Amino acid sequence: MKLLKEPLLHFLVLGAAIFGIHAWRQGGVADGDAANGKRIDVNAATITRLREGWTRQFQRTPNAEDMHGLVEAHIREEVLCREALAMGLDRDDTIVRRRMAQKMEFLTQDISTAVAPDEAAVVKFFADNAERYAKPAQVSFRHVYFSKEKRGEKLAADATEALRALAQPGVSDEVFGDSFLQGFDFSDQGEQDLSSIFGREFALSVMKVPTATWSGPITSSYGLHLVRVTRRVEPRPVELAAVRDAVMRDFLDERRRVANDDVLEQMRQNYDVVIDEAALKAAAIAPAKTAQMAR
Repeated sequence: MKLLKEPLLHFLVLGAAIFGIHAWRQGGVADGDAANGKRIDVNAATITRLREGWTRQFQRTPNAEDMHGLVEAHIREEVLCREALAMGLDRDDTIVRRRMAQKMEFLTQDISTAVAPDEAAVVKFFADNAERYAKPAQVSFRHVYFSKEKRGEKLAADATEALRALAQPGVSDEVFGDSFLQGFDFSDQGEQDLSSIFGREFALSVMKVPTATWSGPITSSYGLHLVRVTRRVEPRPVELAAVRDAVMRDFLDERRRVANDDVLEQMRQNYDVVIDEAALKAAAIAPAKTAQMAR
């Protein structure tokens, strides 16, 4: 889904284009020495950034001695960083390369959030993803539990026999099964609620069984269960106003992702990407052969 309108896309591309200038200035390098990178200009912006970083970390304003130490540490880091880059030490360092790529993504994300969301786009996003925000389906039910630890090999047979008996009128479920720590009656449970108690397999099954009849056996992380659903509530739509905070969070996350993809695609046009398809295919096949040999 395209969330970015044309003006915003242009803004993002422009922001990516000026990234180098922005990073250069933040590092305290004078414009006149950009070509050779020999001058380290610890300007007012750099000093402010160092002071604010110290204040956030130590919850107090740095004194003159602290500031002197911060500046010296900044200069030391700047010298070492530039010398390392000049020697190409970043080229084969996966961690450094990954961090640099991450910073580029962060820049794109910052730019994408600089433009206020268009209300029409937010409304459309909500409409396209309405199921995500709807109140989930719920069931109320009673169950009969059969412990796999207590029953052992008789587990499935005991549960099946009890299910046949419960199909007869007037038979009480209380004469079957084993004790269950969390009880036998559950009200208004959603799929996530049930997953946290019984496991996902059980939750998915219970959400589908018919009402007013005993069903099963259904497997859980504890053993087997016979289940009788007494009430079912289907998913219910909600108004945007009720979930606006969640919608805005998801909308902005999606816009950041799209922004990254769009800007990366624009940047990628500057490169000729050549892939050794034969080597790629061989690399994919090699693990499979290794596994076969191991067997």
